[in-house]
Amino acid sequence: MGKILVTGGAGYIGSHTCVELLGAGHDVVVVDNLDNSSQESLRRVRALTGRDLEFNRVDIRDREGLHGVFARHDFDAVLHFAGLKAVGESVEVPLRYYENNITGTLHLLEVMAAHDVRSIVFSSSATVYGDPATVPITEDFP
Repeated sequence: MGKILVTGGAGYIGSHTCVELLGAGHDVVVVDNLDNSSQESLRRVRALTGRDLEFNRVDIRDREGLHGVFARHDFDAVLHFAGLKAVGESVEVPLRYYENNITGTLHLLEVMAAHDVRSIVFSSSATVYGDPATVPITEDFP
């Protein structure tokens, strides 16, 4: 199986994804700045799966830190969950969100390109607006 980098891997969605990846036989490396998460979630991932994963406390805005992680591994893909997503806070401090979500993602993409990693899954939002008529919500919903 492949080696996958999970940015934001100590967060809710990232840690649940790590459980599934490890369960499917992938090797997992996590990058997270622990701004909205905790290493406790990764301890639980290890306990649930009986497998280890590598944790790196690196911010996606830190190009050199990302280069260091990529230099140590031959990644097959990146799952990018390191975006900030609190709607109210994003209105209060929009520059923080732009810097993390846009600048951080651009740095990640630049480092991926420098290390010839060309596969990414980008989780752009964890927020759904409105009351859906049916679940699951499909791409053509208003």
